[in-house]
Amino acid sequence: MRTCARCGAELAAGARFCSSCGAAAAQGALQAPVRKHVVILFCDIVGSTTLGEFADPEALRERLGRYFQAVSQVIWQHGGTVEKFIGDAVMAVFGVPSSREDDAIRAVRSASAIHEAVAGLSAHDGPGKELHVRIGVNSGEVFVAHQPDGQFSVTGDAVNTAQRLEAAAGTDQTYVGDTVAELVRGEIVLDEVGEILHKGRTVPQRVFQVAADQNRELAVREPAFVGREVELADLATLADRSAARKQGWLLTYVGDAGIGKSRLVRQFVTERRDRLRVVAGGCDAMSTGAFAPLAGWLSNLADDWQAYVGELLADDATPVLQRLRSAVGMSDAQTSTEDVVWAVHAILAAMCETSPVASVWDDLHWATAAQLDFIGRLAASSRTLPVLTICLARPELFDVDPDWGGGRKARVEDVEPLDYNEMLAVAAERIALQAGDVAITAEDLVDRADGNPQVVQLLAQSAAAGGALPASVTQLYEAALDRLSPDERAMVEAAAVYGRRFPAAPVGAVAEVSDPVAVLDRLRERNVLEVAGDRDYRFAQTVFMQTAYRTMSKRTRITRHSALADWVAEHRDALHTDTVALIASHRKRAFDLLEEIEGSPAERTALRGMAVDAALESLLAMQLRGDPGLPDAVERLLDVAPTGDVRHFEAAHAAWFLRNRVEPERWLGWLDRLDVELADDRTWQIIRRAPRTLAGARGGDVSLEQTRAETLQMLEQLGDDEDVTPLAVDIVSNLLAQAEADLGNFGACHRICLAGIARAQRGGRVYIERMWRSFDIQAAYIGVTPLPEVIADARTLQDMVSGQRQLWCTTSSVLAGALAGVGDLDGARSQWAAVEAAHADETPAERAFHLQHYPPLLLAEGRPRDSAHYAAELAAAASMPSFVASLLGTAARDAIFAGDLAFAVECCRRLVMVELPSTLAFLEDVNSAFMIAVQCALRGDRVGAFRQIELNARIERPEESPLDAAFMHTMTAIVERLLGDEDGAATAADRARAALTEKGATALVSQVDRWVGNAEQLRSVAA
Repeated sequence: MRTCARCGAELAAGARFCSSCGAAAAQGALQAPVRKHVVILFCDIVGSTTLGEFADPEALRERLGRYFQAVSQVIWQHGGTVEKFIGDAVMAVFGVPSSREDDAIRAVRSASAIHEAVAGLSAHDGPGKELHVRIGVNSGEVFVAHQPDGQFSVTGDAVNTAQRLEAAAGTDQTYVGDTVAELVRGEIVLDEVGEILHKGRTVPQRVFQVAADQNRELAVREPAFVGREVELADLATLADRSAARKQGWLLTYVGDAGIGKSRLVRQFVTERRDRLRVVAGGCDAMSTGAFAPLAGWLSNLADDWQAYVGELLADDATPVLQRLRSAVGMSDAQTSTEDVVWAVHAILAAMCETSPVASVWDDLHWATAAQLDFIGRLAASSRTLPVLTICLARPELFDVDPDWGGGRKARVEDVEPLDYNEMLAVAAERIALQAGDVAITAEDLVDRADGNPQVVQLLAQSAAAGGALPASVTQLYEAALDRLSPDERAMVEAAAVYGRRFPAAPVGAVAEVSDPVAVLDRLRERNVLEVAGDRDYRFAQTVFMQTAYRTMSKRTRITRHSALADWVAEHRDALHTDTVALIASHRKRAFDLLEEIEGSPAERTALRGMAVDAALESLLAMQLRGDPGLPDAVERLLDVAPTGDVRHFEAAHAAWFLRNRVEPERWLGWLDRLDVELADDRTWQIIRRAPRTLAGARGGDVSLEQTRAETLQMLEQLGDDEDVTPLAVDIVSNLLAQAEADLGNFGACHRICLAGIARAQRGGRVYIERMWRSFDIQAAYIGVTPLPEVIADARTLQDMVSGQRQLWCTTSSVLAGALAGVGDLDGARSQWAAVEAAHADETPAERAFHLQHYPPLLLAEGRPRDSAHYAAELAAAASMPSFVASLLGTAARDAIFAGDLAFAVECCRRLVMVELPSTLAFLEDVNSAFMIAVQCALRGDRVGAFRQIELNARIERPEESPLDAAFMHTMTAIVERLLGDEDGAATAADRARAALTEKGATALVSQVDRWVGNAEQLRSVAA
């Protein structure tokens, strides 16, 4: 009877392979005896004599049979061969009939699995019948002799030592010899037992025990720190200053891949581990959301970062967690860059109460403009905290942002190549660390490395593997890839598709390896990967990742991008990142690659469909939470949506509301693309005029009346056709509402807003509803709606848009003005302080636009002179001519209310200098009308004075706005007083107070008499 050399199963006559385990059967003549290096495993039952003392012989045989079968099965599953049974002991060999590079690892893993299998048998047999084993594992050279029946025997000192190790081990323990420990280090966690002098030996053996806790972090040897002592000392000095003075600094280290940026920071962190808290995040090419780098940063904060933040901030944690969950895609709640910066700043501030902090951001060269904006703002907000914001990047960073790293408490440092002697030291160390003989000198390595320590490491590994030195760095990295096992390479390739930092679960699933954790640990031992947080890893070498991605066929990349997107879609809750944006990135990349290789039409249609669905989902999610990366989402949808697809209207609608947030060239580029993609779409051909009409109206090429007429014509052409997307109606309606508001028709504007709100609610479009409500609250503030109602609506809206900075600031500005109008000056000041803080980092032109509602607050406080000067300052900073004219008109009016005719004249002089287009030339007359009316009255020209007031009324439409009516009546009262008609002045003042009372602006009612009383100052100035 022949038996299998691997598992011992009986072989059928003539069988070439074992039907049980698939191993090849021994054929023909005897195989020649050989000397081989193998790994031996001995396993024996503890207390076997007691086990059989009172047991029935047949029952004992059954129990031992189950034991032998379970142990043999485990050994076979790990690639070992049962050499013999000795009583109740089992001897197994790993390396016969064929050797594997990881035989030692297989043997030790099988030992752990044997303990588990025996424990399972004990649970099956019940109380009082528990089995326990001890195991010894050793390696060395043996003599292998093969028998005619396919069996084999091994002899040698390594066998005896394995048995001695087993005898020395305790119950449920595995002891391994020093040679095995060296082979499994980096893969298996071991605890050192010490030296043991085995029976019959003269030299003790160093022995290790397999640790019970295999989740402990493996020790990976860090290369020696060479040649960066000056940079390290400089960084340490800055850290000391930061801690002592509680100052935050932004440090950016720039250099080529592998030059030593990360090594410098790791050395700094290692030397300060007891007095510095470090939290690290990073960027990668596939994660383009504005807050994508924050996901890894939070994961490094703590395994359960939400619980950590909750404990750290206690009662203050809720709003912080709300914003952070939204930022990393765990919530649809609204957020903004300012909100997320505030939330992370709150965490840093709390951490700094116990220790200085280093906030490290790696791979900034892959950051998008929005990501750089977030990290830069966070660093700026930390200037008053002992926080070092350390950024690592390649020179390509400055292609995205040439000005990165400038400003206060900020430095950019170039990390230069090491000099020749420093590189020699690195090379010598790397050669010494190689397991095999390296027939190469340190000088040879240095000559090829060009001052790059990472290249030295790979060259040394290549030489140790027996290869010649590669001719180029590209060949070097490709050779390093070729040295990986199939499982390791599959894991590396799948990880390269995900990005530099990646979670183990999706990458392991896509790589389709049987034991992902073991493979990842081997890659760590090779210095290919590093641990980057709870269940996360990162490539130690960026170029290695890029080489792995580049050398894959595009077909393979397509498959893996698609598989990653599928996995993430099915396990959204398993990843603490913006999974919606991540899926969209991988779907788009898969489709783009398929286009490059001209895949079949059916496959292209399928992948395009998935890419469009993912891109749209990402756009809507970013829109809802106010993600600054929304412009990129618009372009992603435009890139993948097929010509004529109705989903282009989603991009068009998002683009419409981004018109003030992106460069004009980019916005117009979107319109040009939509013209091409929707060339045959009737709806687009109607509404395509809307954005161009808006641009024309803003530039003065189209009058407001023309804008209104064209918009009404578009809506009429769209009609009530059910095939017309509501998004098209929404775009045109928004333009019409703007035109009506600019024309002073606030009632009509309000009705359009109500229709837009209803349309959004029918479609379940929360973001669009918020936009319409924001527009409506502005019209209500100026229009006939009483201020108490405006305040109530503004507070409600403020809660709805708390995470969208632009909408929140607009709403808060209106609320501040309304609160001032009703006399709640403290509440108004509180709101306004928050608005000013939110716009602190904007350009002067942006601030001028967003702070235009401050003058009414100053009027309510009885400070018309300050209001006039503030409006004039905003005008000096503003860029849009029509807006400048409006601000100067406000400044002139309030200067008249303050009795300061000279400043009113100065404002109108500046107004004349504004280059208004012909269609908006009337704004000069309208905004200077009140000042000219005063001058006419001072000359006794009643007709001229009232002609000017009527001119202003034709545009400001007092019948539509009680506030404008009050200002007109107040100006009438001032003119009447200057003309000497006190009764007329009193009547006009009464009308002004009545209009303010109707509006609910009680704080302004008492100001009317003061404004009219200042007419005497106007007269004295004129005199």
